[in-house]
Amino acid sequence: MGLTPHRITEFGPEREAAARTAFAGARPFPHLVIHDFLTAEGKAGADDFPAGDWPGWRRFFDEYQKEKRTCNDIEAMPRSLAALIHECSTPRFLGFLEAVTGIGGLLTDPYLDGGGLHCSGPGGVLAPHTDFHLYQRLKLYRAINLLIYLNPDWSEADGGRLELYGPGETAPAVSVTPVLGRAVIFRTDDASIHGFTQPVAPDRWRRSIALYYYTSRETGRFSGDTGTHWRSHGARLTGPRLALFEALIFCSRAFSKAAHAINPNKGA
Repeated sequence: MGLTPHRITEFGPEREAAARTAFAGARPFPHLVIHDFLTAEGKAGADDFPAGDWPGWRRFFDEYQKEKRTCNDIEAMPRSLAALIHECSTPRFLGFLEAVTGIGGLLTDPYLDGGGLHCSGPGGVLAPHTDFHLYQRLKLYRAINLLIYLNPDWSEADGGRLELYGPGETAPAVSVTPVLGRAVIFRTDDASIHGFTQPVAPDRWRRSIALYYYTSRETGRFSGDTGTHWRSHGARLTGPRLALFEALIFCSRAFSKAAHAINPNKGA
């Protein structure tokens, strides 16, 4: 067994070609599930994952992402988890992602803005949404998400299954149980609706690493703006307030699409 925490070094030309075909043909949008992404070295990092009361967490209290905690400070993370993140930022790993996704010139974010360690406690959910596309801090465009799961002995009954939705769908087209060692790679744009609506079970903690990859050139089609766009809002946002909210979001996105249309730097 090698000392690298992931298995992409074991992907020969045949398996890489099969992964590329699977990614491109996946529905409801391009994605790839790698069930054996982590080596024994990588899986050992699950033992070091911080508990829910770790002081390094940034906590969320909104209805869209109940019981969520994140940490993007790589210096504060356990060494094994920081090493895994570094390994997923190497030129070799970027080359693997480019070969599988067909997206060239991928870049990493040293600040891990929005990414890093993610943890959702009992009752936690993540409402279906699409992610921000424009990364203002580095003037880049988000292209790919990588999610690595670190949950030993996880079953469907524990909730928190990653759900992928097609446009206008209320039921997920794909569900992925976040078991230890599994990874999901997917294209990030205005159509890649994802989340998990099944609450995390009592006494369980859903743990993952989230990494985002960018390009320096805008996409040819509109892929989103600077915000996260939630596709469901729960019971608290209803009636006239919901109508006003949706009208403002519609206007905001209309301006974003107009700006995209006149952007001379967008892809062919």
